Amino acid sequence: MNKRLVSLGLVLGLPALAGCFDVEQTMTLQKDLSGKAAFSMTVNMEPMVLFMLRMQREMAGQKGEPTAAEIEKAKQDFLASKTTKEDPEKQKAEVEKNLPPGVKLLESSIKDEGLKMTVHFVFGFDHVSKLAQIQLSSKGAEDQQQPGEKNPFDQPFSGLQVKDEGKTLLLTTEAINPAAEQKEETAGMNLSPEEKKQMEDAFKDLRVAYKIEAPFEVLEDNATRKEGHTLIWEYNLKTMEKMTPEQLAHGVRVRFKK
Repeated sequence: MNKRLVSLGLVLGLPALAGCFDVEQTMTLQKDLSGKAAFSMTVNMEPMVLFMLRMQREMAGQKGEPTAAEIEKAKQDFLASKTTKEDPEKQKAEVEKNLPPGVKLLESSIKDEGLKMTVHFVFGFDHVSKLAQIQLSSKGAEDQQQPGEKNPFDQPFSGLQVKDEGKTLLLTTEAINPAAEQKEETAGMNLSPEEKKQMEDAFKDLRVAYKIEAPFEVLEDNATRKEGHTLIWEYNLKTMEKMTPEQLAHGVRVRFKK
């Protein structure tokens, strides 16, 4: 794994292969289509550290499961690969600099727990369509990424489409599946059936959720559940693997009466 800054750059620079994702996007709309949106992402690198350790052992001809000492060393080696932390205020300023007109960063936090990292952002916007223009990584950081390293959440709302139909409003967005990115990245690695199972186990806790609350009457939706006036779409590895490309492309779909 490449050395990364223990920072926003680390989380957003990580390819899907880096670990298991828990992602949640929430949106609260007003009648004029302004509002707030939040994006939270937790990346747990421990499952992938263990996967890479097992691969290294197999390449060295070692049989059986790694010992507790080997696992601890692998974890410490990963932690040692991290470089010095950047100033959170500097990182916040970098995100704000890249925001489109009409979008403001209201809150931000980065929590580093060693093998687990969480980023959280809250944005205010004057029109919901502008969320699609938000890019969390800088252009410079994007240019430095190697092929296959692009994180699917560099632009967390990139798949959002808002269509004004006159009397109705159609909102759709793609359901991003990080596990699919992982499969593409490991396609040329000639993994054994056991290694493929280990890779799947590393993603067993994958969770992607979307929540939308709006002051409009809902005419149709494909939400997986509802809580009061909030529509919720929640997917895990099994449900995403069963979805067709068309279903993923419109993983979130709701039509409101204006």
